[in-house]
Amino acid sequence: MCAVLAIAGCDREKSDKPVVKIGGVLPLTGGAAQMGTAAQNGAIMAVEQLNKNTQNKYKYEFIAEDMGLAPAKTVSIYTKLVKIDNVAGIVSFNTATGKIIKPLADKDRVLHISSAADSSIGDNKFNYVNSYSVRDASQKLVDYMKFKNMKTISLVTFNHVSSEFILQTLQPVLKANNIKVLSVVRVNMEQRDFASDAAKIAKNKPDMVFMHLVEPTLTLFAKQMLRNEYSGELSSFLIFSFAENPELFNNQPFVDLKNADDEFNTTYSKRFKSAPQAASINTYDSVMLIANFIEKYGLPMNQNDDDMAKNIKQISTEYTSPRGKMQIDADGLIYSETTIKKMENGRSVAIKE
Repeated sequence: MCAVLAIAGCDREKSDKPVVKIGGVLPLTGGAAQMGTAAQNGAIMAVEQLNKNTQNKYKYEFIAEDMGLAPAKTVSIYTKLVKIDNVAGIVSFNTATGKIIKPLADKDRVLHISSAADSSIGDNKFNYVNSYSVRDASQKLVDYMKFKNMKTISLVTFNHVSSEFILQTLQPVLKANNIKVLSVVRVNMEQRDFASDAAKIAKNKPDMVFMHLVEPTLTLFAKQMLRNEYSGELSSFLIFSFAENPELFNNQPFVDLKNADDEFNTTYSKRFKSAPQAASINTYDSVMLIANFIEKYGLPMNQNDDDMAKNIKQISTEYTSPRGKMQIDADGLIYSETTIKKMENGRSVAIKE
């Protein structure tokens, strides 16, 4: 246990404050490990800053548990965090995990904030989503395509619930704006040969290929497209920022969250020897929101559902993220505005609109 807490930013300084634990169900191994580690780092940074605030009533600890890309582990991890570690809040990462935790968090009255794209995880009770608005991102992508006079697109995603949610949101926006979907390709996470799919897409010559994939699939599929001399644009929602070979996507446009402020970027880079990613800031914000809720309303969380929704809305509107002010919608989606970026020398930079 000590090792877990030490990794999670726990210190041994003496404190008379009661300790509050926040748990993380994150992919620290497997294809999404880079994003999971960035998320963990954001949580560690949040806890360190919370514990420097002498005005806070509580001392905070973050306990990270690795779920890889295996949602089947979720219940056992959740049970350990809630029943053994006694966490007061949980941050989770993807759609499948968030949906499994959702009914459990309501039953156990544990505040759960997911970074998944699927806003249906939020229920305005004990479950909320701190992510980007897929509908907003879809419109941003379409606006960019219309500006560039693009008429066609091919979509490449995983056979996964989070990818399906993105497809179901993006496709109607494309259709409403008269952008034709030439093909939809779904690949398996363990698949490594994409020669046939990439060749078919390249032959159709879509103006853009949208990819919702994680590594190593993202890099492998992109390389197959380039081998087929595809000359259109590649795009994604956020994913290019996490690429193992970001230079592969130089000058390729994608929808991303706005950058954090200079203070956050400098502090994070100094602490972790790397630039923050979207997952870093999202999880930082989620931990801060849980802690701010606890600081204001205390423990145990014995509010009824209506009061939970009202209080979370209050906390969200009072909080200022490193990206600026946040918004919360009627479904419990806490979000920041997205923008169009491109990769430039391995880094994401905003495209001037």
